Amino acid sequence: MKTYILKTILTTSIIGLFMTSCNNSPTAKEEDVQEAAQDLIDAEADLEQAEYDSISDFNTFKESIQLKLVENQNVIDDLKLKITSKGKVERDIDEVEINKLEKRNTDLRLKIENYEQGPEQKWELFKVDFNNELDNLGQSISDMADRNKKK
Repeated sequence: MKTYILKTILTTSIIGLFMTSCNNSPTAKEEDVQEAAQDLIDAEADLEQAEYDSISDFNTFKESIQLKLVENQNVIDDLKLKITSKGKVERDIDEVEINKLEKRNTDLRLKIENYEQGPEQKWELFKVDFNNELDNLGQSISDMADRNKKK
């Protein structure tokens, strides 16, 4: 009789434990689904913000670069005016250099205008490379202007 009572208590306990576990399961799963849905909404919002920030960063960078390129073009135009008073040989040499500078300036303008947004890493690499090219062009223009002042 004792074994019968023990088996009955054990069986009842197992069934009770099983029933309470089953009753909580749908609620727990529903909470997990709601949490996952909220995580998805947060991730989408973060993605939209990142895209907006990237576009804003690009537009700001593009505007500042365009101002520098216009400034470079103005200096190049001034250099063109200054070389007209030189002798033919010097003027021809300077014209070749000025034309190279003008072409580099135009190439940079086209490069920034035709850039298509891509992954963040690609944008950062593009920005570093573009700034280096722009700095090199600016240095070349400065060198040319300094040479013309000394003559």
